[in-house]
Amino acid sequence: MSDLEELERERGNNKFMDTTATGSLGGLQNCGARMASNEMCTFLVMNISSLQLIPVNIIAYRSQYGSANPTAVIAPAIVATFFSTVVAVIYCKIMGRKCD
Repeated sequence: MSDLEELERERGNNKFMDTTATGSLGGLQNCGARMASNEMCTFLVMNISSLQLIPVNIIAYRSQYGSANPTAVIAPAIVATFFSTVVAVIYCKIMGRKCD
């Protein structure tokens, strides 16, 4: 995130670095909160969608509880996380266009 913030500084987008803002937000103090750039939001959404190639924890749990085939979850996990990542990319592209 700090590298993305540095990128915004180099671009000259001061609204993403304004830490001097004061006031209140619904009774809460605005403690120098900054606005996230589109790249920061994209990084966060991609990190949350987390394309997972090998679900090690689930395999370990299935193995621990005596599953006949604990690795049977690999293909469904790859498919599910692939689609969540695709949806995340599409969402970021759509929201990025609305903000421009």
